[in-house]
Formats: sequence, C-alpha cells, structure tokens
Amino acid sequence: MAIVGVLTGQGRYSFAERAPSSTVEKAIDTLLPSVVKVHGASGLQTIKSYATGIVVSDRGHILTLDMVLVQPGQTKVVLHDGTVLEVEVLPPDQKYGVRMLKIRDEDLEKLDTPLVPVEVAEKQDHRNGTFVLSMGNCFRLAEFSEKVSATFGIIVARLDSGLRFRLQDVDYGGELIVTDAANNPGHYGGGLFTIDGQWIGMNTMVVESTETNTQVSAAIPTGVLSSYIERCLAGKALSPIITEEVVIVPVYHGITLFDQGRRVSPPAYVERVRRGSPGRQSGLRPDDLIVRLGDHTVRTCDEFRAHLEKYKPGDKVLVTFKRGTEVMQAELELGAVK
Repeated sequence: MAIVGVLTGQGRYSFAERAPSSTVEKAIDTLLPSVVKVHGASGLQTIKSYATGIVVSDRGHILTLDMVLVQPGQTKVVLHDGTVLEVEVLPPDQKYGVRMLKIRDEDLEKLDTPLVPVEVAEKQDHRNGTFVLSMGNCFRLAEFSEKVSATFGIIVARLDSGLRFRLQDVDYGGELIVTDAANNPGHYGGGLFTIDGQWIGMNTMVVESTETNTQVSAAIPTGVLSSYIERCLAGKALSPIITEEVVIVPVYHGITLFDQGRRVSPPAYVERVRRGSPGRQSGLRPDDLIVRLGDHTVRTCDEFRAHLEKYKPGDKVLVTFKRGTEVMQAELELGAVK
C-alpha cells in the first residue's frame, strides 16, 4: 500500500513535468473535482467536524455518510476549487446509513465552473486483489482548494456487515468491501474507486472490534445506493413512506440524556439516571456514552429514543456504553410509563 501524493502539472498545476502520466495519476486528476470536503457540527472530542462527500449530479447533489456532524443549518461543503457553500440536508437512507446534501440552486448559478458528478460503476463484483483508490479529506489535511488525499490499496475481502462490530460500526446489514486503503478520520463519506476511475464504494467509518482489538477499513458498494441516489435526484427523498399503522407503547427507563443547548441531536451521553429506575438498576451513570441498544447503533440522542420505540414494557435490551476509555455492557429491563 502506498500514499499517492498531490500532483502538479499544466493548467491548475505548477510544473509541466509533473503533469499526470500514469493510469493512477490520471484517474486521481479526473476524480478530484468530484470529491468535496464536508464540514459540520461538532464541539465534542469524540466527534470530528469534518468528512468527505461525492458529487452525484450537476444539480448540486452530494452523497455522504449519515453522521452526527451532518446537521441542518450547520453543514457546509468545500468544492475542489475552494468554494465554500452551505447545503440543504435531505432525509437519510435508514437502511444504508447514507445522506444526500444539496447545494442551493441560487448558489449553483454563481459557480465559476460546473460540478463534475460521478456515476455508480456498472460492474459491482470486483474480486479480492483488485487495485483501488480511496479518496477523502484524511485528517483534514486539505483546506479550501488544497487537494484531498488518495490512498492506493487492494480489495482484501467482501463480507457481511451483520458481524456487528462494537462502537464505530456500520449500521448496515449488507455486504461490505474491505480494503487495506486506510479509512482515516475525514475519509468517511469519501469514494472508493478502481484505478481507472470507476466508483465502486462509499467509505465507512473505521469498523472497530473491541473483542479482537482490530480495525477494518471498508466501503458500502455503490450498487446498493443507486435507488436512494435516483430518488433524491428525482426529488422524491422527501416523499412520505406509507406503512402499516404501528401502536407505540411508551417504555420507562429513567435515563435523561445530555441534549446540549442549541446543539441538535448530540451523542447519547447520560446526564442523570433516576433513583430506583431500570437505568439505575442496570448500572448506568452520568457521563456514560450509550453507543448501542441491542443490535442497533446509537449515534445520537434521537437514535436512542427512536430505537427504544421498537421495544415494549418488560423487554430486556443489552446496552453497550463507553465509560471513560472502557467499553461496558449492561442489561436494561424496560418498565411501563405510569
């Protein structure tokens, strides 16, 4: 594995002798305008405020992961030429954990150069050993017009993400493309491409297993994201989904989360636990960070509440939480609201 540095050459490059020449260099040069930097809400040590997105239409649609930092009114993108734009945040795809951002039409008209979108690769069955490029804003090294990082590697496996790793996992139950091209912080939401520039994956957060103390860099195959992208481009992302009416029975747990001031849906830190409540009996304490309920990832306070709606009084749910640097688990027996 090797890191491919930023190249220089004619046009927007400084030296003619450094113009892209190899297949990999030309692919990177072609893809750079299609990869944007994403900046959003943070303020907490555990949450990075930067990530990456992929331009998927010339009308301003940008696909990224559905992360805590992506919040309405607090999210901006930086285009390859350094242009900074606020974006609209469309509803996420709950199944695959991705979210579409949209540059406003009035801002599109002011751009000096048109957007350069990429399309989902037709071939989706690349085997182990296939050479790939992973592109993203690694460790926020790129600012404004500075180029994002490109990491060169190979596909090492295709596996079922139902393995359910702990903590920074992927809330997605399908197949993942595993590579040795590291998904460092900032790469999340970036693109995984073949060396000839075909878009085959969207980089996930680093998947970490506390049981084996290993980290895995992976990408969601773009083939499964096609329908969501098409809905967004057709303006149907906001269309309501008609489902059977479900009666939700409120449950009692006695846990109050730390919803901080104006911040919308921060990580699910425990503010207090009522005496004698199911939460107190499970051993939860203030400042614990809840990261999982059963098989469901908890990244925000809203997700904690949403997942609890899937349970009823009397159910027992395994809570995974972080206390300091230690990851712990406890059984929470839910009560009825009186």
